Amino acid sequence: MERWSHWEISNFEYLMQLNTLAGRSYNDITQYPIFPWILSDYKSTHLDLANPSSYRDLSKPIGALNDERLKKFQEKYSSLNDTFIPKYHYGSHYSTAGTVDIGATWNGVLEDMNDVKELVPEMFYLSEILTNENSVDFGTTQLGDKLDSVRLPPWAENPVDFMHKHQMALESEYVSSHLHEWIDLIFGYKQQGKEAISANNVFFYVTYEGAVDIDKIQDPVRLFIHYLLLPYPIKTVQRHAVQDQVAYFGQTPSRLLAIPHIKKMPLSDVLHMQTIFRNPKEVKQYHVPSADRCNLPASAIHATSNALVIVDTKSPSANIALHQWHPNTSDGHGMPFVFQPGKNNLNSSGGGGFMRMFRRKRRPDSKEFTYPQAHAYAASGIRSSSVVSITYNNEVITGGHVDNSIRLVSPNGAKTLEVAKGHCAPVTCLSLSPDSKYLVSGSRDTMVLVWRIHRSPRFRSCSMSEPPNGTITPTSVSATTAASCFLDKIRRRRIEGPIQVIRGHLGEIVDCCVDSDLGAVASCSYASDVLIHSVSRGRLLKKLHGVKADMVRLSRHGVVVMWNNTMRALMSYTLNGTLIAHAHFPKSCSISCMEMSFDGRCVLVGLNSCSDSDFDVELNEADEIERLDVTSPSVCLIDLHTLKVVHTMRLEKGQDITAMTLNKDNTNLVLSTSDKQLIIFTDPAVKFTKVVRRAGSGLIGLSRGTRQSKRSLASVSSDDD
Repeated sequence: MERWSHWEISNFEYLMQLNTLAGRSYNDITQYPIFPWILSDYKSTHLDLANPSSYRDLSKPIGALNDERLKKFQEKYSSLNDTFIPKYHYGSHYSTAGTVDIGATWNGVLEDMNDVKELVPEMFYLSEILTNENSVDFGTTQLGDKLDSVRLPPWAENPVDFMHKHQMALESEYVSSHLHEWIDLIFGYKQQGKEAISANNVFFYVTYEGAVDIDKIQDPVRLFIHYLLLPYPIKTVQRHAVQDQVAYFGQTPSRLLAIPHIKKMPLSDVLHMQTIFRNPKEVKQYHVPSADRCNLPASAIHATSNALVIVDTKSPSANIALHQWHPNTSDGHGMPFVFQPGKNNLNSSGGGGFMRMFRRKRRPDSKEFTYPQAHAYAASGIRSSSVVSITYNNEVITGGHVDNSIRLVSPNGAKTLEVAKGHCAPVTCLSLSPDSKYLVSGSRDTMVLVWRIHRSPRFRSCSMSEPPNGTITPTSVSATTAASCFLDKIRRRRIEGPIQVIRGHLGEIVDCCVDSDLGAVASCSYASDVLIHSVSRGRLLKKLHGVKADMVRLSRHGVVVMWNNTMRALMSYTLNGTLIAHAHFPKSCSISCMEMSFDGRCVLVGLNSCSDSDFDVELNEADEIERLDVTSPSVCLIDLHTLKVVHTMRLEKGQDITAMTLNKDNTNLVLSTSDKQLIIFTDPAVKFTKVVRRAGSGLIGLSRGTRQSKRSLASVSSDDD
């Protein structure tokens, strides 16, 4: 609840959590998850999500939205006078086993006395439920119209567009500010008792949890009749009748709250929602001072609340720099962040003894900074930007080694912590899930492997260090102690797996990505189509026939985004393979990197300049494809649903982008350029404020921040964990 009120989880996620806590589940059709009707406008050609009249009144139950129909329900409630059956407004329910799919239109919900149904979760993400994919013959209506796919409102172009707008409505500021009122009706204090009567929210008594003790049901008056007609006891008959009533006419969820639900915070008071995606025109460009001491240009960057990890383009035998920084904190010299470059480590042993033997001595007057270098022997022809990933706690994972391994490297000293092997050829691409729980690796052996990444223990019981090859040589400790420490290490291995081996590609894997929430892995190869597999079993979920890609990314909302460099085309698909949109970039532009927004609605693409001669597709002038009007080098903010450019952040000529990343709050974009510049895009008005909460809450620390605070601002940083 606290996370939801601070906008840390979405309305959809929170409603799913409430349904789970209240006993609702996809696994039980009689207790299916319940979601509210959100919109009331299904006639306009344009849906205005900023207009409150477009939304349903969430403070009222579905049966009370039509005043004329509500009067009939109230009259029914007043006229009921039964000794055994308590009064109720609605004999039907908002969730029943027979209507877990779309059961009626909005007009039916407003007018039909027997229809007070709410919605199901699929109405906010699964466009396929609106289409008759298998061409099933559903017959015709009484008017002779054939029943087929669902008829969409005028403002929806297609089922995918309907789902997108419906989801946008659910996560809108209006719904966010009123959702607690609907929660009170379904899961809270207005579900039963006097508050339910006042809110016109009373259902038939057997639908409530604990209203009937099934084991004590008996009806002695009808005992003789049932004894003559039925071969089993009356107690069983009555129990089955009540169970059928509950199962097929609906059940009320378990009551979760006996007091009013808290309200969601105003959006303007939440720092991590004041992202560069929400206010792109306010974002400004800042060049980090002392760029020559930043280990640039970079192949990978990772930003936390107090550190920047930068891996240079020599990976996998790469230099690793750990810098200190504090985003959204003025340094007092015109920068809206504090940056302190990391110290060079000339005496580091991270490169290994063999590498040190051939290292040239630096001249005393040299100003070059040398950072710790990871011990590695690189395979030939590997794209350095594709074989480096950085975990949640700044540790670096590298591929592209001649021994076909992947390696976990510490940011301090660049020491190899673990070596994992599973491929039969060098690793060509790596990708971590947003929560760093899973790693996927692609290789020249045409396979994609899924690995599980474990968090590092805070305290280690053994101080011995493990050599890169996984062997151990006891020196000052006994063999027994060494063996014990080695077994401890094995139990606590950070990289577990491979837990899945994914086959199906016909050539070298050029890119891959994974999302633990979606449970999906997407991968692409020059020699085969884009494939989507499941994380849990490694099974093929979808093959995007005829879709070739050089880069692939997954959005948290189940959108697969792909870049085809040959066609200069950006494409987006659903996980089920439905095309959402496509866009073509100018021939002189090429995408070097992509970053998803944390809400899954936008994507940032880094555009670099390239010559038209690199464009391989021959097109006639008459068949020329319409292309986006963008310039390079630049960073483009693109809407994932339409693939239209929302905003462009331009760079200077010759500043091609080598790597970029977003911090956790998406308030800062950090990128490295080919001319060895470290550039940060941020809104200078977003700042941290130091706030101490009440002692009674047991929470003392930072608030989520404000914009343009009039008071002096103090910075307190903490680790992302």
